[in-house]
This record gives sequence, C-alpha cells and structure tokens, in this order.
Amino acid sequence: MKKLSLALIIATAPLSAYAQTPAAPSAVAAPIDDSRLAAAKPVVDRLWPLGTYRRMMDGTMSKLMDSMMDSMMGMRAADLVGPMDKSGQAAKAIGNRSMSELATETDPHFRERMKIMMDTMMGEMLPIMERLEPQIRENMSTIYARKFSAAQLGDMATFFATPTGKVYAEQSMLVFMEPEMIQGMQSFMPELMKAMPGIMKKVEAATAHLPLPNKPKGKN
Repeated sequence: MKKLSLALIIATAPLSAYAQTPAAPSAVAAPIDDSRLAAAKPVVDRLWPLGTYRRMMDGTMSKLMDSMMDSMMGMRAADLVGPMDKSGQAAKAIGNRSMSELATETDPHFRERMKIMMDTMMGEMLPIMERLEPQIRENMSTIYARKFSAAQLGDMATFFATPTGKVYAEQSMLVFMEPEMIQGMQSFMPELMKAMPGIMKKVEAATAHLPLPNKPKGKN
C-alpha cells in the first residue's frame, strides 16, 4: 500500500499548481519603478480579479481530480510500482491487476473514500487560497512590472478595456480548467509511468558519486 499511496500522491501533484506559489528566488530582485507598478495593477485587476481562485476551483477542480483518478486507477498496478521495484517481486505478485482492482481488494470502499477525501480537501483549501489571493495579486503586479515596460502595460490595459480584451482577460486563467486541458492532464500519468524507468536510471547515474544515505537508527 505504500507504493500505491506514492502513486496517488504523484497523480494528485498537479493540484499543487493551484494551491501554492513558487518560492521566491534567492537573489534579491532589483527595485521596480513605481510608475511601472502602478501601470501593472490595472492589468492584474483584469487578469486576476478577486474571486478567481473560487471560479477556478469551485466544482471544476473536483471534476479534474475525478478524471485524473479514473485515468490512474485504470492503469496496470505493475506499471506504476515497476520503476520502484528493482527485484521485480512486487510487480510479479500484482500481476495484471489494475490499480482499481488492487485498491479495492485492500479497501472495498477505496473509491468512495478517495472521493470524500478529495472533496473535503477542496472545501478546506478554498478559504485558505482566498485569504492568500490579495497577496497573489500583489505578486503578479510586481512580476508584470518587472517583465513589461510601462508602455507595454498601457497597451495591455487598453486592450483589456475593449469588449474582446475584457472577455479574454476574464477567461485567460479559467481556460486551464476546460475539458480539453483536463484531458491533457489525464494523459500525463500514463506517459510519466512509461518514462519512469528511464528517468530513475538517469537519477541513479547522476547521484552515483554520492555516498549512500545513513540507515535509520535501529535498522540493520
């Protein structure tokens, strides 16, 4: 079950893209001109109005996770544990059973339990993300002020003030939750698992110069 749990963590990893922001670079960024920052704020107001997280996640994220779970659970369990099973014994014991079959053998209510867990997590995460949203908007304003000139930001603001620009700005973040994007994310897991043996070999080669980690105390 440890390997099954690891597979589930990998499958749900894309969720973190909506739940957290990247760590700030270690290098100190150059000060940003106040005029550029002022020009960036109305652009971000259009691209990321307050409530965007809720529009992205409320109901849609649950469907995304359901689709990803269905995709992963239909895969052969041996394909998932194979890259982590150097002896091959675990894969042999699992045989051709799917992840769904293997999980259900251990827990007949596995699918329902996972659905409840994910829905509960989504419900609890959303208020946290909404509290962080003003800071996300501030960060975006800083980034846009650094990446674009005041003239470029003015051009964006002018475009976003048009009927077409207004619609584009409102939908630019939400397109990532559309069925076609969800379908693309569904196909990620099978492709990742196919590539995993080669990836693990490259990791082993790249870390071959490092000494083995110390064993936990009390372990032989």
